[in-house]
Amino acid sequence: MLNLLRQHQTLSRQELSELTGLSGAAITGVVGELIEEGWVVETRSGQPRGGRPPVLLEIAYESWHAAGVKVMEDRLEVILTNLSTEVLAERRVRLHQPSPEALVQSVGQAVRALLKETGRTSERLVGVGVGMAGVIDPRRGVCLYSPFFHWKEVPIKDLLEAELSRPVWVDNDVNAFAVAEMLFGRGQSAENFLVVTVGRGIGAGFVIGGQVYRGHRGGAGEFGHTVSEVGGRPCECGKRGCLEAYVSEPALLAQALERFPELRTELGAHQVEQLVNVAQAGHQGLQALLAEAGTRLGVGLANLVNLFNPELVVIGGEGVRLGERFFGPMKEALEQNAFNGLADGLSIYVDPWGDDAWARGAAGLAIQKEVFADPMESSSENQQTGTMARESGR
Repeated sequence: MLNLLRQHQTLSRQELSELTGLSGAAITGVVGELIEEGWVVETRSGQPRGGRPPVLLEIAYESWHAAGVKVMEDRLEVILTNLSTEVLAERRVRLHQPSPEALVQSVGQAVRALLKETGRTSERLVGVGVGMAGVIDPRRGVCLYSPFFHWKEVPIKDLLEAELSRPVWVDNDVNAFAVAEMLFGRGQSAENFLVVTVGRGIGAGFVIGGQVYRGHRGGAGEFGHTVSEVGGRPCECGKRGCLEAYVSEPALLAQALERFPELRTELGAHQVEQLVNVAQAGHQGLQALLAEAGTRLGVGLANLVNLFNPELVVIGGEGVRLGERFFGPMKEALEQNAFNGLADGLSIYVDPWGDDAWARGAAGLAIQKEVFADPMESSSENQQTGTMARESGR
């Protein structure tokens, strides 16, 4: 019922009965419980079908909240949101030590501070979502490998649940972004879509049949480490020729300085922004570099389109600042290299990107798992969720 209300925004009890196939008495009972527990509220009257206007129901988005955490190399972005992932408050926390213990302590302090700042209670905190780069086992909440910290088999979920006494969900940061798009973004009405992030690295998230596809060990979506050129530029992962070695922001800067060392001073401290500014000001070499990188990304996306046949592609990440000189060639290359007909009707969006977008995705992860989870998900996941829900009185 909560998912139906999320999708339709408002529904009457009769409409819920028609959509679910449940009797009017059953709907009345369940809706009564949802109202009593603070999940649903009655709102304005709807259009009458004869007789009195029906009372409409909607989710009480403001009555509950979630925390989202984006883990970066040297800092954390921690936010508190309502159930629609609207940001209520946020904090940036410097990570002075790259240890699990330091991360857990910093997250705990930040979440408690945000609750106090907003006057909200931990009892109404549905959960905490954590998005981080690397290979994550989301069922166990274990970081199998972190490229930033070189962690292996770190039980982030267990550590944070012990710290906060709330449900915690951990996933790859791009998957968290995909969940947020699926719940409240452009993917709300799409069953099959891709999200691709461009910036410090290159990542992808896959929503297939309305579910995030994570792969065997949570490693699906390492789009940046697909091979763009055999034996090509060295990549941070230790291999050569990865797409990320040509298209990520650090790779673009490295290539710009290799080709045009005279720009080292001009690029200055605001390197990526200045690279784009200099290109826009007429530097043909940088314009060509952005176009080449965009074309490489477009070819890579065409491969994904050929494999998964999505109806929608959403591009996000700090790299959206690269602009049309990058994304124009990307779109052209995608259309030129997609298999016959597969790009027809494909919607491609390059969305504006705020610093809190990653953390909003993480908060959406917790909201999806604790509030809007499909009841047909695997029993092991349900057992984990149910245990924490019972402990929190829900």
